[in-house]
Amino acid sequence: MTPGGLAHCVLRGSCFALAAALVFQLFYLGSQPAAVGLFDPPWDAIAHFLYYAALTALLWTATAGRMPLAVFAAVVIVGGLDELHQTRVPGRVADAADFLVDVGAATFICAAMLLLGALAGRARARPPGR
Repeated sequence: MTPGGLAHCVLRGSCFALAAALVFQLFYLGSQPAAVGLFDPPWDAIAHFLYYAALTALLWTATAGRMPLAVFAAVVIVGGLDELHQTRVPGRVADAADFLVDVGAATFICAAMLLLGALAGRARARPPGR
């Protein structure tokens, strides 16, 4: 394996591990009493967007952008399970608006990554000097 190939493997593995850590903390730490009322509106929606955007970007990088639908589906499923999980946590409530923000973040990041990939592919295909 080339040094560049090894670096890509390490990057992808690290991104997958960070994504797994985010999901773990979402469900484990999110069920702790300190998580109740952690963010007030509108900061809660911003926190949701940033969290799910980061999760999407990490999974996108972990899969090298080769599985866009799987990444999108995984993030949407995690968002849905998080809201369902909150129905069983004292002091927390499931919120459809939060879920829509989660889906919006996944949609935004997936679309941005697809667009960046298309632009990069177009730039690589362009002959030098044009």
